[in-house]
Amino acid sequence: MMYKVLLVDDEEIILEGTRQSVPWETFGMELVGTAENGREAVRQAKRLDVDIVITDIRMPRMDGVELIRALREQRPMCRFIILTGFGEFEYARVALQMGVYDYLLKPVDLNALCGVLTRLRQELDTQHSQQSRFDLLQQRIQEEGMVREQFLLRRYLAGTASPEELKNGLSKKWLDAVWCAGVLVQIDDFDRLTADMNEENIFTFTQELEGILVAQSDEDMRVIENDHGRYFLLFINTQEHELRFRIRSYIRRLRAAAMRMAYTTICSSTLQGGITQCRQAYEETQQCIDQTFLLGEGQDIQASEVLAQDFTSPLPKDVDMRNIIQALSGFRKEEVHQALKETEKAIRRDSHNSYLYTSMLVGFVFGEIIRLLGEMHCPIQSILPEPMADYRKLMACQSLDCMMQELTRILDIICDFVKSNEGGNPDIVDRAKVYIGENYLNSGLSLDIVAGAVNISPTYLSALFKQNTGQSFVSYLTEMRLEHAQNLLRRGDYRSYEVAYMCGYDNSTYFSTIFKRYVGVSPSEYRREWERRHRKDTH
Repeated sequence: MMYKVLLVDDEEIILEGTRQSVPWETFGMELVGTAENGREAVRQAKRLDVDIVITDIRMPRMDGVELIRALREQRPMCRFIILTGFGEFEYARVALQMGVYDYLLKPVDLNALCGVLTRLRQELDTQHSQQSRFDLLQQRIQEEGMVREQFLLRRYLAGTASPEELKNGLSKKWLDAVWCAGVLVQIDDFDRLTADMNEENIFTFTQELEGILVAQSDEDMRVIENDHGRYFLLFINTQEHELRFRIRSYIRRLRAAAMRMAYTTICSSTLQGGITQCRQAYEETQQCIDQTFLLGEGQDIQASEVLAQDFTSPLPKDVDMRNIIQALSGFRKEEVHQALKETEKAIRRDSHNSYLYTSMLVGFVFGEIIRLLGEMHCPIQSILPEPMADYRKLMACQSLDCMMQELTRILDIICDFVKSNEGGNPDIVDRAKVYIGENYLNSGLSLDIVAGAVNISPTYLSALFKQNTGQSFVSYLTEMRLEHAQNLLRRGDYRSYEVAYMCGYDNSTYFSTIFKRYVGVSPSEYRREWERRHRKDTH
């Protein structure tokens, strides 16, 4: 690094001569300013953020001793070299007692000054290197602590860690927090965007958003990777109003920073009590974000407002909807057609041929379809690429005939999709698991490839995986690979980068990153801990 030097002397000829004669860059230094008295030097030293001050000992207005005393308070790490005449030893003695680096007699000998600068540079380099190592160590300690906390919080939110484990693993600041709240950030249309990506490419894709989330965070917040393009942000505070303000400010900053991530939905929970209540905040945001279709993508959603709403249209009182509901629940197209025809007849018979009345009925049917597909973990977007456009087209119909025909067309598409992807849901998932188990060492394995192997659509396979295993396809694949990695590491026959390649990871750095995120420690730390326990058990 380059060290900044300030030269101070009331004699212009000495200032100019020293400035021009010393090869500053040779010593890794830059002369950033000159001053003719101590007062001017104090102002410049603060403004220029200097590391070294070379100053005359006797000057008007403020002498060298007063200058050193003033700058010691402002810049305790600054180094001083004083220039003194033969009759100024008392000044020099006082300055030396104040801890100046060295002194030189006037007229200054250039070789002597260069010798002092050489030694000072070496000392500053050593100090800087030690400080850098210390700072790096402190940073690593902080990062390790954050990783452990995030790993623990992730387990607690998933229900695999108890409140006692949470209390034992978090810092006092987090345990003393009176309030907590969560924000769930989702990459919309995640299945479609990532269907042809392998595990590492999906990770790289989500890292853009994660990087933005972390960059905007602070020490009273944790970014917890959820799954399926979702991140849960956990906030704590001792003051309710301050927590609300911080969350609102964070979301504004996030929206400003994430302009390229156009399709992100953000859902904020209500405020909860202490840190053990964070699971309630998490569950609120999960329920809330499932309403993305009805509210639209790219929205900022408040759980307190959304969960209080009823998103289904009121059931028409004098039309029996039980036949439609029963037909819809089985996705049987012929029965759906028959139920719709009977409903249309009832509407005409009872003279309810109005746009408002029919819109209520259609809204109910659409809401029921979304609910049924939600229970199957199959979002309607995976069947209708632009469901809102279809819904608007449906509502734009100006006659009962037109509206019922359009509704029938949409329901036919959904029924055909579900039926074509049936064949026994558990059987499909089991066949997909077998295929993954036989091919997980292939680094290019993706949702598209597995779906093709079991002959269903990628979006439906993703939904079935979530429904039958409680986790996404990517999480399942990652866990299978990391389980194999842990077995290899326990054997102790391979290095970490070799284990990475043997588990389907072409990039050993990515392997180490994802291993630590899921297991809680790095591969090398995992191996050392296993060997330590194994030696203890055998003795």
